[in-house]
Amino acid sequence: MSLEVPASQQVRCAVHPEQPAGATCTRCGTFLCADCATSVPGLGVRLYCQACAARPDVNYLEALRQRYWGKRDEWAWLVAGVTLLLCVGVAAALAQWGLRATRQSLFALVLLVPVPVGVAFFLGQRWARHALVPTPLVMAVAADALERDGRFLFFLCAIPGLLIALRIHRDVRNQLFFRLPVSSGALKLLWELRFNNPLARQAVHFGFGAVFMPLLSPIAVICGVVALTRVDLKATPPIGRRGQAITGIVLGLVSPAVWGFFLVPMLDRWLSSMVYK
Repeated sequence: MSLEVPASQQVRCAVHPEQPAGATCTRCGTFLCADCATSVPGLGVRLYCQACAARPDVNYLEALRQRYWGKRDEWAWLVAGVTLLLCVGVAAALAQWGLRATRQSLFALVLLVPVPVGVAFFLGQRWARHALVPTPLVMAVAADALERDGRFLFFLCAIPGLLIALRIHRDVRNQLFFRLPVSSGALKLLWELRFNNPLARQAVHFGFGAVFMPLLSPIAVICGVVALTRVDLKATPPIGRRGQAITGIVLGLVSPAVWGFFLVPMLDRWLSSMVYK
């Protein structure tokens, strides 16, 4: 008795009938050969047909890329706002001091150094992303050339701007605004940060807030419970953050007890000792 399945009875690929099927589409169940089976980044070993793999609800990372591709992010609007404030500040300073070649007027003109970079950044010019990083240092050098005695202060003030510029330069969302290639891993981190069960993250925030303000405890518990019910690792895309949801619930439940049994009596004894001392 032969255990071999006749070729006529073998399951065939829906697209290539001459090829035997080795898998089925996770979504629609279509039989797939090795050439048709498609994996989607971020969904592990799940296989899909090409039609299902192109759907936004399945290939959620690519949908995320297309959603933000070329769209201004919060950093672009922040840079634009700072640029506008600098222009207004310089205009007000020059109206006060005039256009005479005084030291005050020259210091005001130093504030115009980042304006071209800020405008180009808001318009999506890629060179502005790189130029934004050294701009605080360039401003410090220009100010130092006018006033040597303030060198330490100028470069100390440039450090926060430099750190923020580096943060902007590395931000994945900002890279999508400038239409730069972003890896699937970076897109997955962006999705995890912004869209993967955000209520669980809010539960943690309210939970830690409840440690200092017990009135936030019910909000932390409610957010944690709702977020916990939404966890579904088998969904497409998977919904996680179970640990954060539980953390928010625990903090929301524990903080009132800590205040009621320890902190409030301690404060009461301390205040009583201060009053009757």
